[in-house]
This record gives sequence, C-alpha cells and structure tokens, in this order.
Amino acid sequence: AGESLDLAVHDMLVAEQMSSIASLALHQHKSILLSTAVAALPSAASFILPPSAQRVSKQKLRASQLDNIDGEKPKMLSKQLEKLTPRVRSIGYMAIAMALHFGGYEFFRNSCLAIFTSSETGFSSAAAFPLANALVSPFSLLLLWGYGRELDSKGPRVALRHTTLFSIVFIAIAAASLNLCHSMTGINPIVGKALIGITFLFQNSYQYLLYTQHWSFAGSVLTPEEGARWFASLGGFSSIVCSIMGSMVPVLLPRTGLYGMMALTCLTLAVCLICSDRAYALAEEHHFDPAQQMKSKSKTASKDEHKKHRIQKAIDLFRRVPTLGALFCEVLSWQSLNTILGVAFVSALKATISDDVARSAYTGRFYSYVNGASAILQFLVLPSFMKFAEPKWIWRTMPIIPLAVCFFQMMQPEKSLALLAAVMFLAKVIDYSIRAVIYVMVYQPLDFESRYVGKEIIGVFGSRFGKSGMSLIVSALTALGWTNLPGLCRLSFGAVAVWQASTIWLSGFLLSQKEAQAVAEEQRRKEKSQ
Repeated sequence: AGESLDLAVHDMLVAEQMSSIASLALHQHKSILLSTAVAALPSAASFILPPSAQRVSKQKLRASQLDNIDGEKPKMLSKQLEKLTPRVRSIGYMAIAMALHFGGYEFFRNSCLAIFTSSETGFSSAAAFPLANALVSPFSLLLLWGYGRELDSKGPRVALRHTTLFSIVFIAIAAASLNLCHSMTGINPIVGKALIGITFLFQNSYQYLLYTQHWSFAGSVLTPEEGARWFASLGGFSSIVCSIMGSMVPVLLPRTGLYGMMALTCLTLAVCLICSDRAYALAEEHHFDPAQQMKSKSKTASKDEHKKHRIQKAIDLFRRVPTLGALFCEVLSWQSLNTILGVAFVSALKATISDDVARSAYTGRFYSYVNGASAILQFLVLPSFMKFAEPKWIWRTMPIIPLAVCFFQMMQPEKSLALLAAVMFLAKVIDYSIRAVIYVMVYQPLDFESRYVGKEIIGVFGSRFGKSGMSLIVSALTALGWTNLPGLCRLSFGAVAVWQASTIWLSGFLLSQKEAQAVAEEQRRKEKSQ
C-alpha cells in the first residue's frame, strides 16, 4: 500500500511539473521572445503560457498533505522527488521543444505543399511531386553528414543547437527569397521554381533531423519503464500543439500569406532552440547528460576506431546491432506506404481544389484533425495500454487495420478525395500516436551510438530513402502513364503487406519491457562507475 501511494503521488507531481514547464520556459526568456510570440500567435499564447503562479502554491499544498501521511515515508519520498525533479524538468523542456518544432512544421508543410503544387508558380506536372520526393534522400544525406560532424566534434547538445539554428536561417532566407521572386517582375521563372524545389526538399528533411534528436534525449534520460509510462503523453502534448497550430492555418493565411506562414516557423523554432538547450543544460548540471556515454567511449576507443570513415563506422554499427538493420527495413517499408498514400492524396486534392490558399487551408484542417485524434489516443488510451502490452506484439498487430482498409480502398470503384483522405488520416494517426511511441522504445536498451548515430541514420536517411525510392518508382510509372488513382490504391495494398512482414521480422529482435529495463539499469550502473 505504501509503494502504491508513493507511485500515485509521484505520478501526480510529475504530471503537474510537466504541465507547468511551458510557462517557466518562456518566463525565463521573455525579454527575448515573449512579446514577439504573443504578437504573432495570439490564439496560441493562452495555451503556451498558462498561469505559473499556481505552481508554487500547489507544490506547498502537496507538501503539506505529504507531511500528514506518517513517519519517515514522506521524507524519503520527498528526497526521491527532489532527485527526480531535474530529470522531469529536462524532459519537460525537451517536450516543449519537440511540440513547438512539430507545431511550426504545420505552418511550413502546408505552405510548401500549396506553393509546390501551385498552377501559377509551382509545378503542374503529375510526375513532379513524386520526382521531388525522390530527390529528398540525397538532400537528407547532406544534412546527415553535417549532423555527424557536429556530433563527433561537439557532442549532442551543440549538434542540436547548430542544426536548429541552421533550420531557422534556411527557412527565413527561403521565405524572403520566394516572396521577392513572387513580388518582383522580370525574374526568370526557372529561378523561382528552383527555389521552390530546394525549399520543398528541406521541408521534407529537416523535420526528421530535429525531432530524432529530441526523442534521442528523452529516450536516453528516461528508463524503459518510465518511457512506457510517459512517451505517449509526450507525444500527446506534441499532437495537441500541432492540432492547435494546424487549426490556426486557415485563420492566419489571409493575414500572413503563404510566405508569412513559412516565416512563422522561424519563431516556433527559436523557442524550440531555447527549450532544448535548457534541457541539456539541466542534464549536464545534474550529471545525467546522455553525452557521458560518448565521452567514456571516446576515452577507450583505439586510434584505428578514430580514423575510421563515417560510412565504415555506420556499417560496423549496424553489424554490431542487428536490431538497427531490422528497424531500417521497417522504416523503408513504412515510408514507401506513406509515399504512395501521400501521392494519391495530393493528386486527388489538386484535382478537386484548384485554389492554392484553399488547398493549404484544407491540408491545415486535415492535419489538425489528425493531431487531435492522435492526442486522444496518446492521453486516454496508450498510457494504460502500454502498462501491460509488450511492444513486440504491438509491432506485429499494428498493420492489420491498415491492411484491411487498403484492401477496402482498392475494391472501391470511385476513388474520391474523401476516401483517400480517410485512408491517409488512418495512416497518419497510427504514425503519430502508436508507432511514434513504440519506435522510440526500441532504442532505449541500446547504447549511445545506436541511440544518436543509428537513430539519425534510420530517421533521416532511412525514412527519406524509403520515400525517395518509392517516389522514383511512382514518378517513372506516372511519366509512362501506367499509374492513376486505382493503380496507386493497388500499389498501397502491396506496400502495406510488405510493411506487415517487416514488423514481424523486427519484433523478433525486441526485448520485453522487463528485459529492456534491466539492460538500461545495467548501462546506468556502468556509467556511474566510470
């Protein structure tokens, strides 16, 4: 009974601290960003800036209640909570950083998609969208190479700081350049299309580059047992912010325009940068920095290991950790399925809604519904479900519903926008809620190199390679006139069957939650001893 009481009070206080981190983050940096944030995002300010004055009084109330519970238990519990507080705060800061990154991405994605598919300034060919997706993979390699250099020389904190800063600068320059090309006459249309293409490639790459680093931190700081309890809530918080941001797109578009929406992403990334850096600062200050494993490994590494090329290091890593290879194949098959569904959805959307602003507003509402549904699952269903469900069985059963839905879609004679949007909605909800949680849990029992290097290779290159490869195939078939909406529906059914096979193979490498917790505890004991 005492342990149950401790756990209940612990969860209650942790949840309370998580909900108040957002206001604390912005209060600490209000001289830099608060006035700008409130001016640009008035409807989101009340969500991002809840009253922080209640935090102190609530903590005092909890403390007074704990003092009445009997003897030494409250004192011991208070000491435990005092030790956990920096970790909880750091996870809260990183959760805000991740949520704002995803929220700003809603602005950037909807604007880029509308500009790219515009009949006036974008690409009108049906093969252009899958062809552009095919070029995402080599572009992602450039970002991955830059990240690898920063990680090796400066560590994960500086790597995240620099990649976020680079994203802010790139998006700001892209928005200003596109606005200039659109407003000025006499500029060659090829220049404008080239800028649109490069911006589209970056939009499809930077999201994975940043959010995999956010999740790597969370997966390194939390144990597998804590991850099973809190990952769904962290993802749910991101989904709520994304849903709010997505619902704001139709409201803000008439005031800001497409290029102004892109520029607003820089604002959210600026706050994201502050919060993520604060999370790492707490980790370094209180000695749970994930980079400790990297430092200890660099001391024991031989000269030959230091001289190895990054490609050879990646090959050796995947040979040493076969789970990464299985996860790489799962990501390839999943992104292939997503690409087919995305091409079909965009084709139907462009054919049904010709106006660029209306099309961007439609996608904004669509993704706000996706994130709202994901938040419901992540807050109300997954936390309880993950307490008794083993991840390996979730991986095995997750593709069953998409398999049935894709078969139903394939058998329908009319491929309407509503039907294709419904299938896309299901795929995105599964990706944002269930798959996002169990995907991070795979990395928790693995070492630092697997969590930070292997995860970036899979998240940035693997996901983009799957999207690029399938996009190249679809683009070639579209150019030859062999692929229409019915053909894409048949192709999606084959892709989801391949995904089912890859999840079954991956599940064979996964540990149970108890085994993963034991491995994580052993790793932490080794870190402390070093």
